[in-house]
Amino acid sequence: MSNSVIFPDNSAMTDPQSLPIEVQLAALETDCHFRQTKIRQAGSMKDVAQLKDVPLRGALRDEAYKVNGLKQLDVQAEQRMRDLLMSHFMELRAQTSVAAMDAARHHFMSRDWMFLKSSFPQMHREAETESERMLRRLERETEIKRAKLRGKK
Repeated sequence: MSNSVIFPDNSAMTDPQSLPIEVQLAALETDCHFRQTKIRQAGSMKDVAQLKDVPLRGALRDEAYKVNGLKQLDVQAEQRMRDLLMSHFMELRAQTSVAAMDAARHHFMSRDWMFLKSSFPQMHREAETESERMLRRLERETEIKRAKLRGKK
């Protein structure tokens, strides 16, 4: 995001903090709506986490509660993170070998789920717990299949 504000006459001002607070709040609201659109399109948890974090400086920080877009941004980010997590779970469930599932799980843990830790710690715990449960279930199913094959010989 750029730190310059574009006015209707296409002139730019590079220090948004020198603008009246109402103009800064309106610009923040617009930025939040832009970020919500980008979050809906985001393909990774890293992108969602980065888009969710809006830098608030000076007087804007004290007045941020007036911006509905910030609350909506949090809701949108949480929903997108949940959608991405569900797609990860579907990918894990599609694995047929313990090694492949374990590798995919570690990939998600190190590349995506780490972005849940700070903003959505409960969802992070859910990701780790559910993926561990899926892995253990596949291990049990694999052992049962092996035991049946040994019993047939």
